[in-house]
Amino acid sequence: MLYLLLRHSPWLSALALGLVLLAAGIYTLVRAVDVRAQIRDELRDEQIVTSQDARIPGVLVQDAATAKAQADAIKEHTLGRWGPFSELPRDDPRRAQFIDGVALRTALNLAVMGFGITDLLLGLGAILIVAGAATVALAAPALYFLAGMVVRRPG
Repeated sequence: MLYLLLRHSPWLSALALGLVLLAAGIYTLVRAVDVRAQIRDELRDEQIVTSQDARIPGVLVQDAATAKAQADAIKEHTLGRWGPFSELPRDDPRRAQFIDGVALRTALNLAVMGFGITDLLLGLGAILIVAGAATVALAAPALYFLAGMVVRRPG
C-alpha cells in the first residue's frame, strides 16, 4: 500500500490540481463573459447616446470606450460650466441638474470599471487555463516518470 501511495500520489495530485485549475479557468472565463454581456445589455437598455461634443460623438453607449467618452462629456458640461459642486450656492436652482449629471457620470464610470474588471477576469481565466493545461500536460507526466525512477517496487 505504501508503494502505491509513494508511486502514484505525486502525479495523481498534480493531475487533480491541473484539472481544478482548468475548471477554475473555464468558470472564470464564462462568468466574465456573462457579466460583460450583462453590463453591455444594461447600458443598451438605457439608450444613452453620446453627445456631439464627446470623444466618440453620436453613438449608443454600450462599451467601456463610449461610456467613458460620455462620462467625460458630462463632466465637462457640469464642471466646465458651473465649477465644482461645492462652489454652487445652496439656493442655486442648478444644484439639482448638477447632481443629476454627477449621478449619470457615476453610473457610466461604474460601467467602465465593470468592463475593466471583466477584462481582468478574462486574463485571470486564461492564465488559470494555461497553468492547468501545463500542470496536466507537463507536471503530471514528469512526476509519474520521476516517481517510477525513485520509488522501487518492494521485493
